[in-house]
Amino acid sequence: MLCFPERRYKMKKELKDYSGPYKHDLKWEDFSKEFLVKLMKSWQGAYLGIQGAWIQAVSEKFGSDTADDCALQALLLQADRMIPVWVELGNIKLNTVLDSLKTIQLAPDGHTESELFGGEVDIKSPNHVISTTTKCITCEFLEAFAPEKIQQLCYKMEQPVMERFLHNPKIKVTPLERPPRKSPTEPFCRWELKIEE
Repeated sequence: MLCFPERRYKMKKELKDYSGPYKHDLKWEDFSKEFLVKLMKSWQGAYLGIQGAWIQAVSEKFGSDTADDCALQALLLQADRMIPVWVELGNIKLNTVLDSLKTIQLAPDGHTESELFGGEVDIKSPNHVISTTTKCITCEFLEAFAPEKIQQLCYKMEQPVMERFLHNPKIKVTPLERPPRKSPTEPFCRWELKIEE
């Protein structure tokens, strides 16, 4: 009978926060899943904050129209560059509307566990979805402080950006409801996403 010496493996303790000593060789794997989820949620706000900050800076230097145009172009470029990365990372096959919605869930400003955005999807079929946004931090801000910008964001930018982020030219995006809302209990917007079969 063969005897092997007993080996004791020391399990590496996950960090629940970063209150301990500085660690030069820090890796994401060092943190607990709970901490990483909290961190990702904070990144959602930071991501939108960066967009808002550069729009404000461009607007102050070159005017609001130029800032709005740059914002749209930047978001379209971002979709072209990042969606293929998320599609590959998630091993997503873009055959249906639901497949394309997966890519939007992976975006930093997506609805996944977001405290900034939220809503519902009414799945009629894999190729026909009604998407309703009931929480939108951006529209909440615009309603309160810059209602004149709702037209730019919700009527000029949202549809082309959504089409680009869905990353499937077969998907027809149709607005069903858009702001301004008549009351705070109404959804911010509702969209039909459909591939004609």
